[in-house]
Amino acid sequence: MKFFIRTIALALAVILAVSLFSACAKEPAKPAGTETEKTADAATAEQTGELTEEQTEEQTTEAAVTTEEVTETETEEAQKTLYDVYRWDFDDASNIGWISSNKTDIIAEEDGTMHLTVKGGDPNITTKKISMTIDCDNVEYIVMRIKNKTDAYTGQLFISTTDSPGPNEAYSYKYDYEYADEDDEWEIIEIDTLDIDGWSGTLRSLRLDYTDGSEGDCYIDYIALQTTDEKKAGTGETEEYVDPRAGKQVLYKWDFTKLTAEDIYLSSKPEETEAETEEGDEDTPDPRWRFSKGVEDAYVEGGHLVIKINGQDPFMASPEMDTPFDCEAVSAVVIKACNKTDMNLAQFFFTSDGSSYSEAASVRFTFENKGADNDVWEEIVINPKDSTLWTGQLETIRIDPSESWEGMILIDYCELYG
Repeated sequence: MKFFIRTIALALAVILAVSLFSACAKEPAKPAGTETEKTADAATAEQTGELTEEQTEEQTTEAAVTTEEVTETETEEAQKTLYDVYRWDFDDASNIGWISSNKTDIIAEEDGTMHLTVKGGDPNITTKKISMTIDCDNVEYIVMRIKNKTDAYTGQLFISTTDSPGPNEAYSYKYDYEYADEDDEWEIIEIDTLDIDGWSGTLRSLRLDYTDGSEGDCYIDYIALQTTDEKKAGTGETEEYVDPRAGKQVLYKWDFTKLTAEDIYLSSKPEETEAETEEGDEDTPDPRWRFSKGVEDAYVEGGHLVIKINGQDPFMASPEMDTPFDCEAVSAVVIKACNKTDMNLAQFFFTSDGSSYSEAASVRFTFENKGADNDVWEEIVINPKDSTLWTGQLETIRIDPSESWEGMILIDYCELYG
C-alpha cells in the first residue's frame, strides 16, 4: 500500500516539475504595435523586400499627394488663358504676312487658311517685315494650328531678334507632329519661348520649316504670339513707316548697267582666277564684283545686269570701296531690280572696319513680285540701321538677290542715301 502511495506521489511530482519548466521557458507575449515589434518587422521587411503595413500606408499617402499635385498642374495648364500679342490669321489674301523662303508654293484659301505645297527638299516660309515692334519678353508662347498632310512628322522654328540674328540653328526649336499625311486632323503646336535659345530683344522675323519632308501639303489656320498676362495683350506697337530717304541725297551709287566682262569675276568659272595669282599682286584688292558659285553667269544686256542663278546661295559682292563712308551717315540703301525667280526673299550684307559678313551684319528684304514672266521693276528701300552692326567705316556690300537656287534677277543699281 505504501508502495502504491509513493508511486502516485512520484508521478505527481514529475508532472508538476514539467509544468513549471514549460512555464519558465515560454516568453511572455508582447503587446501589439510596440516599438520593438515595429523595428523587428521593418528589419524583416528590409531583408525580404516587403513593406510593413505602416510603410505601405505612408507610401500610399505620398503617392496620393504627388498625384494630386500633378493633377493640379495639368489642370492649371489646361485652364490657362492665352492672349494675343500678335497674330497672323491669313484672312487677308492680299497680304498674308509670310513668303516662301524655299521650295514652297503659298496660296491663301478662302476659308482663311494658308495652304503650303512642298516643291522639294528643305521647304520653309519666312515672315515679311513685321509691321509691329514686338518685345520678346512679352511673348510666352508661339502657338500654331496646323493640318500636316506632308510625308514627315517633324518641323522647326527659327527666330531672328536684335539680340540673336538668324536664321541660325542655335536659335531654333524642333517640334513633332502627332499626325502627318492624314485627312482632317488639325492639331495645336504650342512652343514655350523659354525653350528657345536666344529669345530676347526685339523680334525681327520668324522662319518656319513646317516639315522635313519633300512632298505633300500643309495647312495653317493661324500663328500667334501669346502671353498669359492680359496686360501684355496687343502690346506690339505699330511702326509708322518713314521713308529713310526723306530729305536725304545720294551719297554713293553702284551702277551695274555699266559693268563689263572685266569688272565681273564668276566663282563658277575658276579659270578666271589667273589674274589674281600673278606675283606681287597678293596685296592688291581685286577691283571686280565677285559672284558666288550659285551664279551661273552675269552680264549686261538690254541696259540691265542679268544674273543667272543655278545653285545654292547666289550672291554678288563688291570690291572694296574707293570712297570712305561712315555708316552712321547713311540712312538708306536702295536697290532697283526685277525678280524673275520663284522666291520673294533676298538679303543685303555689308562689311565695315568693325564687322565681317554675318547674319548680324545684314538686313533681309522682300520683293512683292516674282516668277519667270514677271516684268515689274521694284525699288527696294532698306534701312541699314535695322542691323545693330551698322557702325564704323563701310568697306564692302554684298547682295543676295534671291533665296532661290534657279531663275534670273535683273538689277540696275544700288544707292546709298544720307
